[in-house]
Amino acid sequence: MMELHLLLKKIFLLVALQGFSCQDHSVLLPKSITALKGSCVEIPCSFNVVSTDFQLVWYRDQYGIDPQIFNNKNPSYVMNTFNGRTFLVGNKSKSCSLRIDDVRDTETYYPCINENINCDQYSAFEKVLVQVSDTPHKPVLNLPTSLNEGISALINCSVQHTCTHNPPVLEWNKVGFNKREWREELEEGIWKFVSEMDYIPTYQDHGTPIECKSIYQMGQVLQEQLILKIQYPPKHVIITKPDGEKKIKEGEQVTLQCTSNANPPAKNYTWYRINKDGEEELKEHGENLTLTINWEIVKYSCSARNELGKNYSTIMDLSLFLYAPDNGLSKLIMLVAVIIVVPVLLLILYCKIRGRKLQCCQGRNHLEVQICEDTYMNTYMNVMQSDSSAKHPQQKGAETTDNLYMALQKTDPNTYVEFKVRDF
Repeated sequence: MMELHLLLKKIFLLVALQGFSCQDHSVLLPKSITALKGSCVEIPCSFNVVSTDFQLVWYRDQYGIDPQIFNNKNPSYVMNTFNGRTFLVGNKSKSCSLRIDDVRDTETYYPCINENINCDQYSAFEKVLVQVSDTPHKPVLNLPTSLNEGISALINCSVQHTCTHNPPVLEWNKVGFNKREWREELEEGIWKFVSEMDYIPTYQDHGTPIECKSIYQMGQVLQEQLILKIQYPPKHVIITKPDGEKKIKEGEQVTLQCTSNANPPAKNYTWYRINKDGEEELKEHGENLTLTINWEIVKYSCSARNELGKNYSTIMDLSLFLYAPDNGLSKLIMLVAVIIVVPVLLLILYCKIRGRKLQCCQGRNHLEVQICEDTYMNTYMNVMQSDSSAKHPQQKGAETTDNLYMALQKTDPNTYVEFKVRDF
């Protein structure tokens, strides 16, 4: 009976000690957490004992004596490489959460509270492995499944991190409105930083990239890019002539094409003919229109429609493509005109000279008239030679028609006779 009593006593003591051990290890913290090198990490930690004044010491687990990396009562006990890099965060009444700035190496850490909670390194107690990575997380873009021109859409970009004290900066390459930023906890020690804004799509942005960059404390930059697919009604509706600048004649057939920029593409087209009575809608509803040229009706327009709306083209004037005569005929007409005009001009010149001659010789005898006519003829020939060869210098003693005319007006008739005899 004595032996049974002693055995029961040992069992009772063992159970009591086990309960004390459980109380001693009532610390909650994650098994591991991954942090970006050079950034910070916040290790979530809590304990059950509510106390406004407690001693908290964090240790780095290693062979031999474990150095202190944080001590809220005696900071001077902290090893030099962790001075100014560790801070207590969270609800201070029951929080043992620790922030480590400028994370450098993969290490294991553990807290000790009041020298009796999670402090026995020779028994099982809670530790956390901080794994250091050189590669930051890539941002994630979230867009609505459908984007319509002019309708505001909510878009956001998010990135995971471990440092709420200094999270990465998120930047957009598109302009938005009502920009908002917040953080949310994903799991123990892992946070998501979110940037959200209202974006108003435009048709110019269709097919262009939307980009979100995450910029980290140490200068690392990662980006996520998506191509925008924006729906919009027809834009830039125009009429084209597939055969280009080819000239057309009345009675010939010509094909016109109605084109537009739309997403989804326009599927319905309407053609209009413009005449003196106004605009007339044609029965054709295809992208192409083939018509026979009638120069009384040469103006056309079209409209394009898709699920989102309708738009109109400007008017095409087919008279711009009117067939013009061949250039050879134009040259022939000019040649005929020259042949007719030149003799007429020469005739006018002759008549003017003839008129002056008659004025000069009027009232004189036959010999004087003959001399006068010969003189004018010589003068006429000199004038014609001067006009045809202006580059030859004028001979000494030559006189212009006007000078000779003045001489004939003022000289005595006998002088003309003598002048005539000397010439012959």
